[in-house]
Parts: sequence; C-alpha cells; structure tokens
Amino acid sequence: MAVGKGPYLKHTTFMLRLPSLALLLLCIWPHASKATEPAADKSVTASKKGFGLPERKGMDATHLALLKVGWYYNWGDHTKLTTHAQFVPMTFSGRREPPKNKEKILLGFNEPDHLKQANLTPAAALEKWPALVAKSETIIAPALAGNPLKSEWLTTFLKANPKVDAIAVHWYKGADSARFIKDLEEIHARFQKPLWVTEFAPQTMADSAENPTQFTQVQVNTFIAETTAFMEKTPWVARYAWHHSGVGTSALFTKDGQLTETGQAYAAVKK
Repeated sequence: MAVGKGPYLKHTTFMLRLPSLALLLLCIWPHASKATEPAADKSVTASKKGFGLPERKGMDATHLALLKVGWYYNWGDHTKLTTHAQFVPMTFSGRREPPKNKEKILLGFNEPDHLKQANLTPAAALEKWPALVAKSETIIAPALAGNPLKSEWLTTFLKANPKVDAIAVHWYKGADSARFIKDLEEIHARFQKPLWVTEFAPQTMADSAENPTQFTQVQVNTFIAETTAFMEKTPWVARYAWHHSGVGTSALFTKDGQLTETGQAYAAVKK
C-alpha cells in the first residue's frame, strides 16, 4: 500500500497544480500583451482617411459619401454640411479669427511659407498661435507648401516651443510611393510627433492643368494603394487626405460629380 500511494499522490498533486499554473499564466498574459502595444495618440481616430473638400466650389456631402471618408476639412472654420464624416476646422491665416467655440481638433495656418496662401513669418505665426491654442484641445502645426525638412520655417517656429500636437504635411512629388514613405519617415524622425498628411497627390492643381496625363492611371492607382496601406498600418500617421486636382489622373471627380478611376481607387481604400 505504501509503495502504491507514493506515485499516486505525486501524480494527483501534479494534476491539481496544472490548473493553478494555467490560471496564473492567463492572468499575466493580458498584461504582458498590453505592455507591448504602442501608446494611443489622442489625435488618432478610428478613421484616418479623409478629404480636403472645396465646399465653396459646389462640393458637398454627396462627394464625401462617394469617397467613403471618415473626416474632412474645407480650409475654413465652419461647414454647412450634414454628414457622417467628422469636420475638422482650420484657421487658414493670421487674417482669420480663431473659432468662436473650443474645438476638439484645429488645423493651423495653411502654407505660411507660400505668398498666395497664409504667407506668415514664423514670428508672425507665433504671435497669433496662442489664440488658436486657446480654442483647441488638439492643434495641428501649420502645413508648409514645401518639405518641412528643407525649409527653416517649421524648425524656427518650433524652437519657441509652442503647443503642437501633430505635424501637417503636404506632398506632391509624383506617383512615387517609396519616396512618399521615405519623406514621411524622415519628417517623423526629425519632429517626433504624429503626422497629418492633409494634402497629397502626384500633382498639384496647377501641374495637373498643365500636364494632366503625366502619370498613367495604373501608376496613380498603385500609388494610392501603396501609400494608404503604409499610412493605415503606421501608428504615427494620424490622418491623411487626398487633394483633388480638378483634372488629370490626380482628380477624384469628373466635372459632373462622378468618381473618376482615381476616385474609385481612393474610395476603395478601407478606412
């Protein structure tokens, strides 16, 4: 009897300990998983895909629905549209007053380094900036016309340590997704803040008007697929918005408001 009880008791004890060990692992595992997840950024929402909607030029909620975007802006601080998409206001330039009410997100000045846009020096922008900060929970830096790494404008602006929650980027350098991704990676590495790509396309409106077929439809479709796939999977890209060129292969809509092939490709991007 004594010889038989020893192995039996050991086996029983081992079996009893297994559930306890499993329970301990189950308790530890969720915490270990969470520790490896990147911290959520307050400027990131469930939908990154958006559109810069020229509302004053007749575009409306129908266009947003066709593109299946989750947010939009119109270069102004208010909208007349009723839509499921989130409206993000902008204080276009130093000549515009900040929004009357406090906004969840506010886009800063539009292309202050461009004579025909906001046209502000860093010093002038900094003088106006506190009024914008007071009217926003999350504020996006002024969006430069050029690459912020090749201009001193944003570096000079940020040296004063203003409140900035994300960096805005405009990009028009052809249908080269590798270059696009490299530029975004370098901008993020320099400034260490989330990015809002508020304008991007192979061509600007002016370039498209001059040479509408410079890039083939296949090139543009590939560019859309590769760049949006990168931005969707990259946690530090908070939002992005294609810029409608009006004509050519960077245009999202025909003159009668229907989706072009480029528009169809952008609409097909899963947000």
